[in-house]
Amino acid sequence: MGSDGRRDAARLRPDEYRPQGITLARVGPVAGALQIGGVDNPRALLAAQAVPRSQRTGCLMPTLSRLLALCGALLLGGCLASTTNTLSSVETADLRFTSIEVRVPPETQIDWTEAVDAYRVRRAQAAQEASPATPAEIRAHVDAVASARLRAALERSLAERPQGSRSVRLVTTITSVSIPSPLMRVIAGGGPIVGADIDIVDARTGAVLTRYLGAKTLRAAGQGVGGTLIDAALVSGGMDDLFDRAANGFASGFTDWLRAAK
Repeated sequence: MGSDGRRDAARLRPDEYRPQGITLARVGPVAGALQIGGVDNPRALLAAQAVPRSQRTGCLMPTLSRLLALCGALLLGGCLASTTNTLSSVETADLRFTSIEVRVPPETQIDWTEAVDAYRVRRAQAAQEASPATPAEIRAHVDAVASARLRAALERSLAERPQGSRSVRLVTTITSVSIPSPLMRVIAGGGPIVGADIDIVDARTGAVLTRYLGAKTLRAAGQGVGGTLIDAALVSGGMDDLFDRAANGFASGFTDWLRAAK
């Protein structure tokens, strides 16, 4: 692999990068390094992943298989919580998720320049808004957007599992959000990160049954000038944007954690 290929591969360090229909191996007990063997064009793998959720079907398998054959082995660190599920597999299977609450504490660090800029533009364009947005208003808006989109990701992921009979609530606390801007990815690289803690709470008694703590998900994003332009074009065509990639990865990690109950 040439020096350009090594630089591109080094930039793509997602905790969880899961093209449809491919089973990936975890390479360590915690989220960490991405190891790519023989990948001359990791952007091709990003393009393979860049398919709207509604269109991710088995028809992608031949293309993805050819990409794997060309690009070699792909091993990824998983998105793992620091705690184990204290419920048994039988107890976990009996859970029925009736509601999802997402909170963003004031101390949570959120770095999401595009969301901030979009809000400022909309506010400036609104005829009734003569004054610029205050930092508190901007933060409240970004918190609301992040909460709604992580909640939607969890709802989609949990809808894929059978529901049990014991009603529970999910109380989710966002602990970190980092969505690198296009300029940042051109200059320094980086991928989207979403982290959160989840309490599974008995809906009747209010007791916390088990906790999913310390999980963060880092996903792939186009790097450099070319990769950033390709990424933007794919998003315009219907691919998940950076926040949704990380949020969907986090939600998938949570449902994987539920399935792994002993």
